[in-house]
Amino acid sequence: MTAIPELLERFANRDRRALAEILTRVEIGETIPLPAAPAQTQPTRVVGITGSGGAGKSTLVAGLIGHLRSRGLSVGVLACDPQSPVTGGALLGDRIRVRFDPADEGVYFRSLSTRGAPGGISAATRAARDWLVAFGFDVVLVETVGVGQDQIAVRDLVDTLVLLVTPNTGDEVQWEKAGLIEVADLIVVNKSDLPGADRVRHQLVSALTLSANARQVPVLNVTASTGQGVAELWTAISGQ
Repeated sequence: MTAIPELLERFANRDRRALAEILTRVEIGETIPLPAAPAQTQPTRVVGITGSGGAGKSTLVAGLIGHLRSRGLSVGVLACDPQSPVTGGALLGDRIRVRFDPADEGVYFRSLSTRGAPGGISAATRAARDWLVAFGFDVVLVETVGVGQDQIAVRDLVDTLVLLVTPNTGDEVQWEKAGLIEVADLIVVNKSDLPGADRVRHQLVSALTLSANARQVPVLNVTASTGQGVAELWTAISGQ
């Protein structure tokens, strides 16, 4: 195992292998002193992508990677996968589902097992996020596991939280009690080319208006598989 001073020196020189080793050691609980983030014109923007299983989180992550790279922005991704209650392992399959050029030095993808941690993310996510920020990525995307209504641990780790739903997700009663819509900064009706997308969007807008903590939360239609609406989503996230 590499000595920490050497590891940090390589990290300072933007050695991706050093970053990978640091994340592995952090994930198993080792404490490594975090260096200051490099000076950047714009600070790293950290975006959470959450939603139920099958909502299309990985597809949206892939779409955002493509859009961000087309704008010359570097992207680090942390994808959380659930731990099997039987074997204790994790598939870590998002790296297969998310398509990007593996030779692209502007993209870094890391899967993290939740290791049984509640809330839809790995216990190591906060530390891993900090290391990606220190490495100097322009954007860090944090993808949660397929979460339920009360699994909102990612909220405290990101600047912007995007909630994905689909045209066949929930009903009016479900929206009224869903904790995630109360903490999301943006809501995306993914697979909006399917029947029912406009109905779900109207339900969400109504639920947000009637909630006790009424907020102006944008609800956008996106079809991540084709890229439709991805650019508009990033504009809503970044304000640019």
